Amino acid sequence: MSPSVLGRDDLLGLDVTTVTPELTMAPVAPALAPFLPLHEASRAAAHDQVRGLARTIGAPRAA
Repeated sequence: MSPSVLGRDDLLGLDVTTVTPELTMAPVAPALAPFLPLHEASRAAAHDQVRGLARTIGAPRAA
């Protein structure tokens, strides 16, 4: 489901955060090989962001 459906108060009303790594095709597309270091850095940053978000699951939110 898209965040626009998940986060809508009149539908599911979930607190949605989208994490988007960049250059995801770099490992498999030869033309993108020069960008592999950028892909790896972006993926690592996305994983760190997700780990941080996971630590907040169940924590009370500020009003």
